[in-house]
Amino acid sequence: MPHILVVEDEQHLAYGIKFNLEAEGYTVTAVGDGQAALALVESARPPIDLVVLDIMLPGMSGYDVCSAIRGMRGELPVVMLTARTLVEDRVRGFDAGTDVYLQKPFELDELLSVVRNLLARRGRSDKPPDAGRGPTVRFGAAEVNFETWEASCRGAPVKLTNLEMKLLRYLVEHEGVVVSREELLKNVWGLTRAPATRTIDTFMLNLRKSFEEDPSKPAHFLSVRGTGYRFVREPPPVSPSPPQ
Repeated sequence: MPHILVVEDEQHLAYGIKFNLEAEGYTVTAVGDGQAALALVESARPPIDLVVLDIMLPGMSGYDVCSAIRGMRGELPVVMLTARTLVEDRVRGFDAGTDVYLQKPFELDELLSVVRNLLARRGRSDKPPDAGRGPTVRFGAAEVNFETWEASCRGAPVKLTNLEMKLLRYLVEHEGVVVSREELLKNVWGLTRAPATRTIDTFMLNLRKSFEEDPSKPAHFLSVRGTGYRFVREPPPVSPSPPQ
């Protein structure tokens, strides 16, 4: 059974989340602060498969905990809970590396659905390479399978977060089309209002580092100045320079 870590300092809420997740058949461990959470992410047996993380924690904020988790286990799904309502807070959560951002008070069915889907995606990415392999998208030296949630480049596996995979899929599905930052924030991040943020630029930089031969001269993930980004599967061949 998947092992879920609940990080919540309000005991009544932590107990309620733990009780309902256990009723779904999950193994659940609950802690009330960030340091205890990071210790478990590093050493828990069985290992942690998903983290439900509150933002307002004593001593160490949920943002800092999430960033630390990304440094330890970049593929680990994180669901962030908060009572904050500003778009800027959600952006900060995504910048820290959360996969899903739920605002308190949230519906229990919504949380359970999010947990099921994130665990299902992670389960697909953990399958052996030939298990249930579906159509694969190839570009440059990269291969990406959005059914098994696997990616590789130059034959080496590439670990992407759920949000990075969602962004990559959206760009691939809109191949050749210039997509604006506002469109990406709405359709990938779920933000109805586009705040001033460099979130997308950071994620695009990560995709370039993962897949481009030279990230400083991208051939597939192109910036369109003042507009957004365009994905190119097969860049046009470079014409040889004429003889001098």
